[in-house]
Amino acid sequence: MYRFIYISSLFVSISCEFYSLHTNGTTVIGRIMYTVFENRPYVAFWKLPYAEAPVDGLRFKPPKPKPWPEKSICNYSIPYEETCSTATNENCLFLSIYKPLSTKINFAVMVWIHEHSNLHGPDFLIDEGVIVIAVSFRIGIFGFLNTGDEFARGNMGAKDMLAALRWIRDNISYFSGDVNKVTVIGSGRAASSVASFLLSPAAEDLYTRLIVQSDASLSPALYKNYNFEISNKLYWNLNGPFNKFNRTELYEILRNSSARRLSSVSTNLFDSSEVRDDQRLITAFGPTVESSSKGAFMNKLPLDVYKRKLCNNNAGVLIGYTSLESLHKLSGFVHNRKLLTYLNYNFQYLLPFEGRKDIYGSRRYREIRRKIMDFYFVNGTIGERSLRRYAKYVSDQVIYPILRQAILQAEASCNKIYLYRFSRRGLLNAVWHSSLRNLNLTGATAGDEICYQFRCKTLGDVYKNDNGANDKLFVKKVARLLANFAKFGDPTPRNDQLLRIKWEPLVGDTCIRAMNFGKKIKMVDVPERKRMEFWDALKREYFDGN
Repeated sequence: MYRFIYISSLFVSISCEFYSLHTNGTTVIGRIMYTVFENRPYVAFWKLPYAEAPVDGLRFKPPKPKPWPEKSICNYSIPYEETCSTATNENCLFLSIYKPLSTKINFAVMVWIHEHSNLHGPDFLIDEGVIVIAVSFRIGIFGFLNTGDEFARGNMGAKDMLAALRWIRDNISYFSGDVNKVTVIGSGRAASSVASFLLSPAAEDLYTRLIVQSDASLSPALYKNYNFEISNKLYWNLNGPFNKFNRTELYEILRNSSARRLSSVSTNLFDSSEVRDDQRLITAFGPTVESSSKGAFMNKLPLDVYKRKLCNNNAGVLIGYTSLESLHKLSGFVHNRKLLTYLNYNFQYLLPFEGRKDIYGSRRYREIRRKIMDFYFVNGTIGERSLRRYAKYVSDQVIYPILRQAILQAEASCNKIYLYRFSRRGLLNAVWHSSLRNLNLTGATAGDEICYQFRCKTLGDVYKNDNGANDKLFVKKVARLLANFAKFGDPTPRNDQLLRIKWEPLVGDTCIRAMNFGKKIKMVDVPERKRMEFWDALKREYFDGN
C-alpha cells in the first residue's frame, strides 16, 4: 500500500520501508528509519556521489563534480561502511542525507564532516527537526599531498568538502532543506580544514554557520612548507636509497602504486627527532598554502588573513575543545607512571605557536624548557603523580591555537562567536573508555564529545541502557543547543524548559567565557586562560620580532 505526497516540484512515494524521491530526472531511494530515543521516523539516503571517483587520472587532483544520472533509478538503500579513511578504497566521495519524515519544507541543514562520519547516526539532531548530512573526504596523502606544482597542488581533501557543499547548495532543496541555513560541523581530521573555511575565499558562500571541534587553522603543525622534504621522504620509502632525487620517477610511482602501499609508506614520515628539532608538532599531510591562487583553497597563511582582516566576518561560529585534549596519546605513561620521571632528563618541549627554531640543547633552548617546566610542574619537577599536569601541557598544543583563533575571529566578526569546553566523563566517552579505561582522572579527551552529538554505532546498547538516564538527558540538551545554533544562529535563543541556560557569545579577550559541558552545562570562565597567558608571555619574550 503506497501513499503519495506532492511537495513543490517533487514527487515522493512512501512504502512501509522505502521512500522514493524524484529530483531533477533522477529517482533516489531511501530507507525509513526511527530515532533511538524518540522513535521519530526519518529517511536515510545513503552513499550519494557528489564527485567523480578520485582514481586513475584523478588521483591527487581536485574533485570533479558528478552530475545526477539521467532518467535512471539510483537505489542507495543500503548503508556503506567504507570511507576515505580505509587504506584500500579511493572511491569514497559520497555523502548521506538524513531527512525527518515530514511534509515540512526549509529544514535547517547540519553537515557532519569527520573521517568516520558514516559510523555516526543522526538520531539526536533528527529529533530536533533538522536535516543531517554526513560527508566523506580524502585524508592523508590522497587528500593533502602538496608537491608544489601541477602534480598535486594540495588541499584536495578540503576541496572535497567544498565540492560536497556545492552539491548541497545545488540539490538540498529537493530534500526540503534550506540553502540559507547550512551549518558545517568539522571534527577529527576535518576540523582544521573547516576552521580554515573562515579564511578561504573559495568557501565563503557555501555555509551559513560553522562548528569546529578540537582543532584550529592556527595550529603551528599546519600550513608549513615541507613540500620538498615530504617528496624526498616519499621517494626514499617508495624507491629505496637514492643518490639523486628524481621528481618525474616519483610522480610515476605515485600514480601507479596501490592505495594500500601509499598509505603505508606515507605514515609517520617525520620522526621524533625532527619534531624535537622543530619544537612543534608536524603534520605531513594537512592543510597547506598553495603556490597558485587559481582554484586554491588557501594561498595565504591563516595569520596573514587575520592581520589583513580578510576573514569571513559574517558567519556565526561555535568552536571548542575537550579539557584534556591529548590525554589519549599518553597511554604509555598511563600504564607506567614511572616513565614520567625520565622526562626530567629528556624534556623536549613543544610550542603551540609559530616562530623560529632553536638548536636542541642550546642556552636559549634550555631557558625556554626551564620556564615551561617551572610553570606546569610543581617545583619544576615531573614525578609519577604528574600525569594530569603533563596531559594539560600536551593538550595545550591544541587548546591554545583554538582559543587564539576564537579570539581573533570574535575581534573581526560582525556575527556572534560561541566557545565551549567539554569536560564530561560519562558512559558515552567512547575514546576514554577505549584507550584510557580505568584511569581515575576527571575530564574528557579528544573525540569524547562525538557520541553525545551523534549516535555511535559501537555504543548501541549504551543508549538503550536504563542506567544511562543522565547521559540521555545530557544528549538531549546537547542536541537542542546544536540544533538551535543551526536554526537561529544562537544556541539559546529563548527561554527553554529543557535548557534553562543562556550561552553568552565571546567578547574580545578581556573575559574569555565558555559553555562548559561537564556534570552540568553552565557558563564558566575558561580555566585554561592562565595557561594561555603563559604562552602569550613566552611568545612575546622569545619569538615576537624573530
